[in-house]
Amino acid sequence: MRGMSRWCLLIAATSLLVACRSATEQGPRPPGAAAPGDAPLRIRVAQAEARRAGGVAELAELAGHGTRSERLLALRGLGRIGRTGGARPVAVLVAALGDADPEIVGAAASALGVAASLDDGDLGVSDALVAALPRGGGPVVEALGRAGGAAVQPALVALLGDARLAELAGLALGRHGRRKIALADASRQALAAATASGDPAVRYAAVYALAREFQPADHVASVAALVARLGDPVPEVRAQAMAGLGRRKAGAAAGAAGTRLLLDRDWRVAVEAVRALGDSDDGKDAIAAAIARRFDELERGEPTAAQVIIEGERALAGAAQRPLVADALGSLARRAPTAHGVPALTRGWIECLAAVALERARPDADLTPVERCGLPDPLRLPLIAELIAADAGRLDVRRAALGRLLTHAEPRVRAAALGALAALWKAGDATDHRTAVATLVAALGSRDAVVASAAVDAAAAVFEAIGAGDHAPLDAAVIARAQAERDPELGAALLELIGKRTLAAGADACRGALAGDPVRARAGASCLAALGEAAPEIPPATASPPPVEISAVVGKVLRWRVTTTRGDVVIVLHPDVAPWAVAAIVALTRKGFYDGLAFHRVVPNFVVQGGDPTESGSGGPGFSIPAEPAALGDGAGYLAGGVGIADAGRDSGGSQWFVMHSRAPHLDGRYTWIGTVESGQKSADALLIGDRVIRATIEVAP
Repeated sequence: MRGMSRWCLLIAATSLLVACRSATEQGPRPPGAAAPGDAPLRIRVAQAEARRAGGVAELAELAGHGTRSERLLALRGLGRIGRTGGARPVAVLVAALGDADPEIVGAAASALGVAASLDDGDLGVSDALVAALPRGGGPVVEALGRAGGAAVQPALVALLGDARLAELAGLALGRHGRRKIALADASRQALAAATASGDPAVRYAAVYALAREFQPADHVASVAALVARLGDPVPEVRAQAMAGLGRRKAGAAAGAAGTRLLLDRDWRVAVEAVRALGDSDDGKDAIAAAIARRFDELERGEPTAAQVIIEGERALAGAAQRPLVADALGSLARRAPTAHGVPALTRGWIECLAAVALERARPDADLTPVERCGLPDPLRLPLIAELIAADAGRLDVRRAALGRLLTHAEPRVRAAALGALAALWKAGDATDHRTAVATLVAALGSRDAVVASAAVDAAAAVFEAIGAGDHAPLDAAVIARAQAERDPELGAALLELIGKRTLAAGADACRGALAGDPVRARAGASCLAALGEAAPEIPPATASPPPVEISAVVGKVLRWRVTTTRGDVVIVLHPDVAPWAVAAIVALTRKGFYDGLAFHRVVPNFVVQGGDPTESGSGGPGFSIPAEPAALGDGAGYLAGGVGIADAGRDSGGSQWFVMHSRAPHLDGRYTWIGTVESGQKSADALLIGDRVIRATIEVAP
């Protein structure tokens, strides 16, 4: 069980913090392979999981009366079903916390943690988990972070002094931040002390918890503890410490140490330094100097330097009136187009972002430098929409540019243009207002999900701009689309807008969503509550398995080779953990689905994401897969190189996938983890928005 593993510090050229497990803990089987002979059981449990409420009775029977292996898998399945299966899954899991077998207790606790993470709600199991702690160990500690309330913090604080469980306790307190549970003073003080631990794993966990703290108080000891870790030998600890200061708006407290981290040997640390220091004028000047030096590294063949430069350019977007910043951005705009040995896409991003920042500082901006910079239309033209939204340039220039974007053939360009309508409303006249409303009404009815999704966000902003004016046409368009929409993400966004606007005429659309997919059902319930109705009961949801064959992957050792424009990324897949997701990846890959698709999302020091046929973040394969999050005993999870399935809420994943740049414990237990990068992490780290999959293949090991 990974819950009892320890962490080791591997200080090599990159000084990475990596998980270490003994051969006994890892077991004799290769990653991703089921034990000999248990494939039929795994397939049976996975099929029951996929039926959601329809599979609860079968899994509950196995969990109560099956063999040990059957019980463990059934408990995991009940956690993944959670409240979508009614009250019974949680009741069975709570009862299993009282079992005499510690592994059964741990499996039940892990499943409760997953159920709470997927449904983002309070299961009311805090007391039961604390009572199970002496028997369940690590998995219960993890579950206290995912499913426990504020009252469990004293138990977690006590475990910070336990060498076996201190790391897990720190991570659990960090997960409270994701769940918007404030740290008690005693918790904060204990974590500040733990940041000085001699164990690098405990230091990371404590720094992570302080960095993720919900509504962090002005706690001198916490800030001091984070500053002290800026010199930590582990890059991920340094990065988390800087991130924590940034979230507290305390980047200035880093002083000279923070400025030095802008040139840290680990690019992930430098990215967090950029984010933390970008709030002050002195910090902006320091960032400007640093990204100029990082460009030299880029030309010397270090591709991840581009991540720091691009993040720096975005941080400086509103500061080009400062001489040092203007000089640095001007230099990048001149040097990038002809940079020797640098890929064209990288050059284009650096040149275009520099041009955007410089244009924002010009009172007479005509947007021409951005119109001509070196990115393809779907990447370059949305940058012009950003400038329009930032009120850069004369009104007539912005009005003309927006008109061109709104009529562009590319949906992503039109979608980006919709986001600038609210800004132009404030500066424009009655004609602009009529045009904006008519444009949004048409976009809300668009068959293109990319455009319609952007229209929902744009409508929310325009509603605010309209104020008490006539918004009846927009109201009607939002309600009409909500009544017809079946896509989980777009449907939920429409229902949320109905609730936020308290559009009483939309109540029927909200009620109709209650019997739909889990994402829309939850949004429908929240919408009705916002409209003043009593909180409705969401009925248990019965589902059908997706159109992929899990028998083709369960029991197999699979590698996914993704050849990208930055090189090969080889991923070991884990069908024993996520059979439906892995089966979907395998089936789509064999159809050539991923070949040629662009990576549409990159968040430096977090993730790179692709797999969307629309290349916008709104698309998928035409079907959804059930959520299959991992817990402590399932594998490494979301460390650097962890690979997962993107979704918009439980059971809404499809073809979109992501690779982690660095560790993200708050994703564990919530997003389906499908594998780990075996080779090619440097290639994954170098990917930028617009890089592509050249070809993806599946390799089946003997």
